[in-house]
Amino acid sequence: MNPYAEIRKVPLDYQGVQSSAYSVQTYDLNKKTDMLEWNEVGTVGSNYLLVPNSEVRDMALEIADQTGLTFDTDRTYYDGKRYVHSLIAKDEVIDEVEAGDDIAIGFQMWNSYDGSTSLGFRMMLYRLICTNGMMSKVNLSKYRFRHSIGSDDWKNELETVAHSVKAASRGDNNSVHAMINRFKILNNQNLDLDSLSDIRFNHISDTPTQLWGSIVDRFLHKEEQNGWQFLNAATDELWHKDKPTIASYNHNASIVDGLCNWVAA
Repeated sequence: MNPYAEIRKVPLDYQGVQSSAYSVQTYDLNKKTDMLEWNEVGTVGSNYLLVPNSEVRDMALEIADQTGLTFDTDRTYYDGKRYVHSLIAKDEVIDEVEAGDDIAIGFQMWNSYDGSTSLGFRMMLYRLICTNGMMSKVNLSKYRFRHSIGSDDWKNELETVAHSVKAASRGDNNSVHAMINRFKILNNQNLDLDSLSDIRFNHISDTPTQLWGSIVDRFLHKEEQNGWQFLNAATDELWHKDKPTIASYNHNASIVDGLCNWVAA
């Protein structure tokens, strides 16, 4: 699937009666016919802000440029409907969990053609030793874009987001600072069976059993069995999947948040 294939939004009607819904279609390869053709990927309301993924990618690059930092694309996800573009500033170390274990800033741009995800920005952190991406639903900045591309409001929105990234890179973001401090506490918190039980059932209970087992397997191979290594066992498993899914990203955020909440309890 080509994440940057041409798209269009066309009105739906039946026997001349127009619906309030619109069909979103991409001009992409049909695997059954092996031909380029228009394929429906979702239906949305007439006011849905449909933005091509190519423009979302350009937005990400513009945000990166406005920060004055050097960002590189880490990975791009696309499942035919939802799109996630992740960038990392490897040279912008904002703190360390311990000597040589550096944390860098990153961010993602999200988009969807079926209305399942709003066009938006989400800040991230990266552990540079292994380039594990660490996401958050509650501890890191996020922003939903609401205005049309090219408008004055749109330009202001991009500037707002770029400012938040630059502030975080300077250490001026309290949420980022607090989150990394929790990583440091996790690094000094050894996990025993009671701790794992508390984490599992009281802080990340929505983690599927199979995923939990894979994370514990990785954790048991770590040289140190503390909270920070458990968090990294989870991000090892989720961030470097050969075929990630939106669920992979959501589980990443919920586990990182869960462990931060556990150590702060």
